[in-house]
Amino acid sequence: MCAIRTTWAVVLSVVMWGASPAGAEGMAPPPPEAPTLPPPRTGWRIQGLPLLNFNSDEGLGFGARLMLVDAGDGTQTPYRHAVTAQFFQTTRGNAVHRLMLDAPAFLDSRWRLGLDLSILSDRFSPYYGVGGRASFDQDFAACEDRSALEAAPDVCPGNPAFRGLRYYNFEQRTLPSVVFNARRPVRGPWQVAMGYRFRLTQVGTRYDADDLGQSRASRLEEDVQAGRINDGRPVVGTFRTAELTAGLLLDLRDNEPAPVRGMFHELAVRGAAGATGSAFNYWGATANFRFYHPLGTERLVAALRLMGDVMGGDVPFFLLSAFGGVEWRDGWGGVGGVFTSRGILKHRLQGEVKALVNGELRWQFLSVAPLNQRVDFTLVAFLDAGAAWADLSFRDSGLGRYAGGGGLRVAWEKNFIVRMDYGVSPQDGTTGFYLDFNHMF
Repeated sequence: MCAIRTTWAVVLSVVMWGASPAGAEGMAPPPPEAPTLPPPRTGWRIQGLPLLNFNSDEGLGFGARLMLVDAGDGTQTPYRHAVTAQFFQTTRGNAVHRLMLDAPAFLDSRWRLGLDLSILSDRFSPYYGVGGRASFDQDFAACEDRSALEAAPDVCPGNPAFRGLRYYNFEQRTLPSVVFNARRPVRGPWQVAMGYRFRLTQVGTRYDADDLGQSRASRLEEDVQAGRINDGRPVVGTFRTAELTAGLLLDLRDNEPAPVRGMFHELAVRGAAGATGSAFNYWGATANFRFYHPLGTERLVAALRLMGDVMGGDVPFFLLSAFGGVEWRDGWGGVGGVFTSRGILKHRLQGEVKALVNGELRWQFLSVAPLNQRVDFTLVAFLDAGAAWADLSFRDSGLGRYAGGGGLRVAWEKNFIVRMDYGVSPQDGTTGFYLDFNHMF
């Protein structure tokens, strides 16, 4: 959250010199004194922020974020150290609780170090299949008469195609997720990044009566039994993954939260093996390209994101939806949903090969300054598209989806941004509404 910027000015306008008109004419008035700015904030302070969002995949989210900031002697920007604690959960069983540490100039060096300790829960994580075999039929998991499922969870009156309310779901909890990262500039806008990521993930495929879980196999269990994923091995249990990461970044954006012009590019790799502490041996690589360009005026901006991700080796199925890179966080989901493709169902597309395209046209149609604080209103039209293949052999035909829609951004001092989006995916007949923070890219 941006601190409110306040300027105090003191103007002295009384000049006394002599008593005669001649004396007044011969002496020019002194220049006004420069405004007196408050001294920079130093030391530690506490900041708090309530969290409230909504999206069609996860429901209403609520929580709070508490930030302990060390401003040092006031010359370090944005701060010397910061410790952030977050409690956040949604009405559909998602939880993201974090403790984050950030040191932008660690020990007065050019290295920026970060540590993220998280507890993640996704009670109803979606699974529709992998690559070109993925499919979605609304009737398989839709039942208007929820009370009937309490007695017979596999039968929905009036819907003979019903396979269970949780047919497309499984449960995963990451207890904990530990992410360490380090970044530093190397030359001009170029940066290098490296890090380590550890996860302990618990997976379950069945739900009890309170969650209206069905007794028949879910889509995930069907794919395991058919040998389509995980080489037919059980997917229920606790799994350990640990990755080393590295990346090269080029950042030419004029304003990171809301760019008008410039670009951001990243090439990142990751690898897991027994030596890193992982129970799985796999690798991954991500390419992320973003472009921002004003169209005649800075109030009209075209933005484009192109992403691709490939994985290989013994990849655990619950990571098939993930991307890599310094800005990607565990729990964000894959192609589909609030962070990748609005209007497409969360995790709709996943596999060892994924591609993503996001295009936006952003029109800042109104700017106001209540209480001397700038607030900008921006309309957005977008088109999102993605595709996924099961593996690098490309033997399946792959699966692609697209969605379009519009939204509104409300930006406070160009840094604190609230976004609202509504997207429609014609191929699946699905829609999504999203209320969140910051631009999607």
